[in-house]
Amino acid sequence: MKKKAIWITIIVLSILFILQIPFNFHHNTYYYATHTQQQKNRYPFVTLLDSNYLPASYVPGYNVENDDKRGSYTVSINKKRIHTEQDIVELNGAHIRYSKDYNDPNYYLNNLASFSFSENGVINEYYKIGNPPKNAKQEMKHALEQIQSEIKQNSEKPLINLQWLWNLWFRLPSQYR
Repeated sequence: MKKKAIWITIIVLSILFILQIPFNFHHNTYYYATHTQQQKNRYPFVTLLDSNYLPASYVPGYNVENDDKRGSYTVSINKKRIHTEQDIVELNGAHIRYSKDYNDPNYYLNNLASFSFSENGVINEYYKIGNPPKNAKQEMKHALEQIQSEIKQNSEKPLINLQWLWNLWFRLPSQYR
């Protein structure tokens, strides 16, 4: 009788563990994304900005805007006055932009540099419009590193850490996820 109760308890606990995995991944998504093995020019947290809420406390010193689109979020992060009184860096799930004059109402069209990202967070292409600052590439990469570091440091650690499972899942090609 005791053996049967032990087995039932083990089975119930196993089922509960399996059922909590999606909730764990969803609630701790930024933690897992910033704690994966990093490849050069790859920022996995960027891919989450098109679907997951980002608490402003994860990136202090930056302005975080979470736009709710029917249960899914579009997140943008920006910071003004990085090196001058008028420069700005802006990040969303598709690209990061750097401009030397955010006071210009058309700064999206004038003197702007931008990196786009592939679907897995790898820097894809460099674009420039007008005459962006010569250090724009370095500023954008520095901002990405800084934002990733802030999220890694400030995101909540999961109660049950499933990093190994997250890493395994995201090694699969995207058509299988």
